Amino acid sequence: MNSRQQLESYLSNVECNTIIEANKLYLSFSTEMTELAFYKALERLCKQGILTHLAKSIYYKPKNSRFGVVSISEKDIVSHYTKHKSGLIVGYQLYNKVGLTTQVGKQTEVLSSALKEQNKKIKNVVVRSIQCELNAKRIAAIETLEILQNYKKIENLCNEALVVYMNNFASIYSDKETEYVIENIKYKKSTIAFLRAFLNHLNVKNSLDRYLSVLSSYDYPSVEELYAAT
Repeated sequence: MNSRQQLESYLSNVECNTIIEANKLYLSFSTEMTELAFYKALERLCKQGILTHLAKSIYYKPKNSRFGVVSISEKDIVSHYTKHKSGLIVGYQLYNKVGLTTQVGKQTEVLSSALKEQNKKIKNVVVRSIQCELNAKRIAAIETLEILQNYKKIENLCNEALVVYMNNFASIYSDKETEYVIENIKYKKSTIAFLRAFLNHLNVKNSLDRYLSVLSSYDYPSVEELYAAT
């Protein structure tokens, strides 16, 4: 069996509408064929309808039905970058999920450790790379920092819902896991200061001072005013 046949044999066992990252797949065939030959083979497979090109170095195996080809869904793309706790959805889908707004975003935003590039747009999904391991408390910390960092940009944000959300987050807050997130994902100092202000207001012990300067003034909304307005 030559290298092209080996590639076709491999693809025959791949489930339909599964994301295939060419640079990762090539590692399995690098001793059998050159990179140029590998990508030429992928081109031929696309022409034959065995593969579909989705984005740079991204392909998928299309699903055929009696009505024709079923295109890969946004859900399939998101699943690829979030499965096995490799990523999470942020942006307006997150804001909707926690009840901060009823506005709908134009794109689905995902943070993922499965992406080695800085970012990638696949159809209507924007994936940003994060290089850290995830668990439930780290995901909660990331979601909270994403919300606070984008507070001023969220359309029709309900401050009462934000207060409820932050009360819930404070009840499960982990200083250790939040520090891990801050040290592995870049967030603005003003965002960290905003989180510290919430935690201090709720009398939650934290060590976020270590990421901030006593000589600096950070621009973020008054937590006391947010609570007074609810």
